[in-house]
Amino acid sequence: MAKKLHRGERLGEEIRRILGELLLRELKGPGFEGMITISYVKAADDGSFATVYFTTLTEDEDAVIAAFEKAKGFIRSEINGRLGLRHAPDLRFLPDHAEKYGQHIDAILSGLDIPKDDAPAGRVATASDIADLLDAYERFAIFTHVHMDGDTLGSAVALALALKEVGKEAFVVVSEEVPRTIAFIQYGAVWQAAQAKEIMEKTEGPYLGLLLDFSSRDRIECETREAILDGAAETACVDHHVTARAEADWNFVETGAAATAEIVFRLLTQAGLPLTDEIATALYVGIVTDTGRFQYSATTPETHRIAATLLEAGADVGTAYQEIYQNVKAEKLLVERAMLDTFELFAEGRGAIAGIGADALAALGAGEDETDGMSEKLRSIIGVEVSVFLRELGDGRVKASMRSKELVNVAEVAAQFDGGGHVRAAGFTVALPMADVARQIKEKLTEALAVAG
Repeated sequence: MAKKLHRGERLGEEIRRILGELLLRELKGPGFEGMITISYVKAADDGSFATVYFTTLTEDEDAVIAAFEKAKGFIRSEINGRLGLRHAPDLRFLPDHAEKYGQHIDAILSGLDIPKDDAPAGRVATASDIADLLDAYERFAIFTHVHMDGDTLGSAVALALALKEVGKEAFVVVSEEVPRTIAFIQYGAVWQAAQAKEIMEKTEGPYLGLLLDFSSRDRIECETREAILDGAAETACVDHHVTARAEADWNFVETGAAATAEIVFRLLTQAGLPLTDEIATALYVGIVTDTGRFQYSATTPETHRIAATLLEAGADVGTAYQEIYQNVKAEKLLVERAMLDTFELFAEGRGAIAGIGADALAALGAGEDETDGMSEKLRSIIGVEVSVFLRELGDGRVKASMRSKELVNVAEVAAQFDGGGHVRAAGFTVALPMADVARQIKEKLTEALAVAG
């Protein structure tokens, strides 16, 4: 069956056809001398805006963009006349680097072992691509993943604040309460989805949808947030997880980065965006939480250099450590005691697992904040290579948080449950009883430990 195209997709195909004909017969002169091909046109469903991606054999892509910009009025007039539109979409022209980075795409997909028929069609982006997008758009909707942590929130808030500093409209769209320990870095940039939708409906113009620290729409988990993302003229993902999938229009993934906040810092520098004390604090929170206070193996000398720059820019380290690590509610200790009641060693003492039910959490008056760090505590036991902490959610699903020391790639194990993460820290959420999850994950981890040796 042929794929049913949305209005924006149909309009994009028509614009691509028209531009191809114009390049053959009408568009001549400086900038149009070499072979230029229109590879793809991304058009908004309302017809207000379209991005034209081109490839060229010439080295000077800027000259081609300048030529297109000079001819924009003529091009829009031709689109109007040929398609019978009242108003042609505003046009933006960008080089398409997808072919250039095709080998990188193949490497990512082969590493994820995704069946070819299911392989996502998004582009692998460069830092320059993302910087160009940040420059081109005036409106931004930035998304954190559900069950947000310091990296996704810190990265999103920092980027939103930096864009607002240069007069752009940007805010972070969430659908859950911000965890108490990192709530201090919201800095007025975070909006609940319903509020964000109302604001966006009152203003006009195309906007970029940005996913920070995650790549899959499955981690949106909110119809209103999905609607806002669907309304974006283009989408982009900035992530560092090895399990990231290229589902957005533009996907910038640096698996060697210790945190997404580290990548965002470099993007701000490349895009010439400011670094205020609040932005620095948000980025510092992202880095310090995702590196386990600079303990995890992904931490590099560059990570420390970035942290030093953030300190010089005014990052409030004292408040960060106090709020995140020195402001523990008494209920957290009660959760730890309840966890110990379910604690179990498996795989000849090389694995540790524990969990807590939703009713037990409610009875203790504890929330998600009070379950943070439990998998790390289990991993710290002498002889334990891999640990799992299970938490039952209010809707009956179970969230698993896994950690390993040296041997097991827990991201690969999490992927078997449609989860993801890092080599040494990963997780997943499934709609199964906790006892079944515990049994299955122990089996998977025991197998992984046997293979690891």
